[in-house]
Amino acid sequence: MEPLNTPTYVRLREQIREDIAEGVWALGSHVTLAQMVKRYEVSANPVREALLQLQGEGIIDMQMHRGAVIPRVDASYIANIYDLRGAIEQMLAARVATIATPADVDAIEEARARHEAAARAHDIREAVLANREFHRAFNRVAANQPALDVLSSRSSLVDALRRSIGYGERRLDMVVSQHKKLVAAVRKGDAVAASKAALEHAESARTDLLKRLADVNK
Repeated sequence: MEPLNTPTYVRLREQIREDIAEGVWALGSHVTLAQMVKRYEVSANPVREALLQLQGEGIIDMQMHRGAVIPRVDASYIANIYDLRGAIEQMLAARVATIATPADVDAIEEARARHEAAARAHDIREAVLANREFHRAFNRVAANQPALDVLSSRSSLVDALRRSIGYGERRLDMVVSQHKKLVAAVRKGDAVAASKAALEHAESARTDLLKRLADVNK
């Protein structure tokens, strides 16, 4: 949760990111300033500032006097984002395994269990959201805010795509298994195993998403 004194445009930036991931603003859609002002019930200035920051992160494309366009995601973008995600998450996983307290592990396990429940129910929307929350709960234990900021700013478009095209056959089962492997490595304090599991998880997610995108575009 953002502190109460967080500037409006910062809170708005985070909410827009979340709304993109949840499909409120669809990939490829054009969104006017007026639409966002109405939805978020704020003045135009914080909306404009939030959009400028999101443009700097590559999350939206600003158009003069026309608001913003939510970019479509292609195979190159997916490959690049997962290269980045794999590198950062394996580093964070090693750190989490080294410093996690029993309370940290319990919180991570609770988030993992929520994702498993969504996955077993084959609820794609909830599975994507729960997966996002699992990784947040896991990664924040590393206490590396710059790394968390990079992951957060670069995940919205990929999560939006995943929500719209779903998972490959048995991918959700694989994700559940990989999350369990990550938690087990952290519980043992095995930094090497945790790092390896995180990288394998990211790479298999990339492979599945690229295949799903190719199938959809046939």
